[in-house]
Amino acid sequence: MSARPTRQSRKRAARELREILDGRLFAALCEPVRVGLVEFLTVHGRSDIATVAGAFPQDRSVVSRHLSFLHAAGVVRREKVGRQVFFEVDGSAVVVRLEEILARFRRIVPLCCPPGGR
Repeated sequence: MSARPTRQSRKRAARELREILDGRLFAALCEPVRVGLVEFLTVHGRSDIATVAGAFPQDRSVVSRHLSFLHAAGVVRREKVGRQVFFEVDGSAVVVRLEEILARFRRIVPLCCPPGGR
């Protein structure tokens, strides 16, 4: 039988959980426009900023900022070719990030959420 989690271990788990949920990946994907951009790039594949921006009602500069946020979060890749900038979903990077998050969650569970809810 394992020991019950202490208040301190629960506090550590809560801090870790906040860090995970406040991370860039979830922040990037909690904005509907960004989710729409990921969907667009998934359907259309590698696309330049003009093509992407043309498919959304927001100004090109707003779409560009959203794409930059997704890039910083590791959701999309960006490549500059001459004066054009192309974006595409970086699926393998997202999978790696999600696996890392899952591993962190697995380490937290015994500290905060023992089997049987005690």
